[in-house]
Amino acid sequence: MEDFTGYLCFEMGVAARKLHKYYNNRFSEYGITLTQSFILFALLLQDGQNVKNLAERLSLESPAVTGLVDRLEKENMVQRRSDPGDRRALKVFLTEKGRLLADKLIPVANEFNKKLKSQFSPEQVNSLKKLLMVINEEM
Repeated sequence: MEDFTGYLCFEMGVAARKLHKYYNNRFSEYGITLTQSFILFALLLQDGQNVKNLAERLSLESPAVTGLVDRLEKENMVQRRSDPGDRRALKVFLTEKGRLLADKLIPVANEFNKKLKSQFSPEQVNSLKKLLMVINEEM
């Protein structure tokens, strides 16, 4: 049997966990996790989304996003408000505190993204993106 640690899926999983750990360590000084930051970033792009839309955008399950939003709401980073078009539905909005934090975190994320991209040629970046598309279509 081939050594499983040489499997591409194993190596990609290790790399993903290391990236997650790196960002969590960097963001912990701000009192937030990587995944929580993605909620803030998504709301920066389009404030007032519902949990289902956020879940789709982040490729997460709705219950997981609900938990993330709950924690962000306790920290006064986001707030839920009734949707005027559907009183049964709630939308999630950034608070001023959440917006300020997201604005602080974006340069951290951009810096590391640039660092990662600098390790690859544009062709290699395109190949990685194609690989990720294949993975996303298969899963």
